[in-house]
Amino acid sequence: MTRITKLALLTMTVCVTAASGGCIATNSGVASGTSEGCEAITGDKIDDGLDVDATVRVFMQASVDFRGIGRTTKVAVKTACVNIAKDLGVADSWTALGDTDDSISNKSATGACDVATARIRAIMEAPGSATASFAIVSSPGACRIDFAAQAACDAKCKAEAVCDSGKVETRCTPGSLACVCDEKCKATSYCEGTVELEASCGGSCEATCTGHCAGTCTTKEGKKSNNDPSCHGKCSTTCTGTCSGRCKVEVEAGISCGTKVRCKGECTSTYTDPVCETQITPPVCKVDASCEDSCTASVTAHAVCDPPHVEIYADASVSADVSKLIATLDANLPPLVAVAEQQGKLALDAGTKLVSTGQTLVGSVTKLTAKSVVCTAAAAKASVEAAASLSISVKASADLTAVCRTHAS
Repeated sequence: MTRITKLALLTMTVCVTAASGGCIATNSGVASGTSEGCEAITGDKIDDGLDVDATVRVFMQASVDFRGIGRTTKVAVKTACVNIAKDLGVADSWTALGDTDDSISNKSATGACDVATARIRAIMEAPGSATASFAIVSSPGACRIDFAAQAACDAKCKAEAVCDSGKVETRCTPGSLACVCDEKCKATSYCEGTVELEASCGGSCEATCTGHCAGTCTTKEGKKSNNDPSCHGKCSTTCTGTCSGRCKVEVEAGISCGTKVRCKGECTSTYTDPVCETQITPPVCKVDASCEDSCTASVTAHAVCDPPHVEIYADASVSADVSKLIATLDANLPPLVAVAEQQGKLALDAGTKLVSTGQTLVGSVTKLTAKSVVCTAAAAKASVEAAASLSISVKASADLTAVCRTHAS
């Protein structure tokens, strides 16, 4: 057995948001290795010629990719929360914490997102704000996984001579496949409209409904009307017309989403241009599980995501605070929604699996070369630290967006 002098168990727990499913326990095998002896882990690209086990090389690249996503997300979240806090006149309690994750959120609630969230809640719950009629309209955007890149993972990680990657339709989690239906989008599926390409809607619209609103229609100015045949705003129940975001189909026979508008779920007949909006499931053929999970994490990290469009509808004349709140949330809420509900959550789900892969590889050190052992430890540590940091960013974003959604129709 190779003697390992710098391999020790890292006893920590990475907690992810409730939406992502609990905590990642890492006290059962992830190594607290340093980059000494494996300087390659400090870069952004792992050389294909690096003299380590092939599976370790793939794991290292995934850890590097995941670390990059964590850093980018951290900057985006902190910037948005700082902007909101400053715009709403909150005293600076985060700068003294430096560039740590605590500057975003911490147990003392002094991070930028902590104080921004508290101030948003205070304004929306203020007695004078009751007549503001807050509503959130959102077009969440969608993340698309590169199936060709995933198929390349299958080829790289195959454990038998031939590996048929199948089709994106057979590898996508049920309900997460989006495509353009030749006829109709089935009931309970979603027509995915955008501001630029609105969807036909016969159901619940998450964004701006233009047409008949069977419930309460709230306009951008916070004005309300009931059972409005000419609604142009947020509809509380069924919208029949068009939707500038996602519309959940409630028509039993289904509905045509519109030209080039995707249906997420199922079509009533044939379809074109299928894409998967979540992680791709493993292929039917036999693959090295650690290699495949690592490679899938890299593919997920490079998912192409449309930026969400989010607006706050409310009566700005109610108070100066409400007016400031509308302006700053319109400008800064979209990146937080992207992290809490879209790209950040998708990356964190992939990171959860990556941390588990690190545990598996660390547990197989007797089968690895000395260089591979050191690099496995360094990559495992990088993945755990990235998961810990990303989980804080995702949770802080989710907490702030939840307060906004809870206090709006």
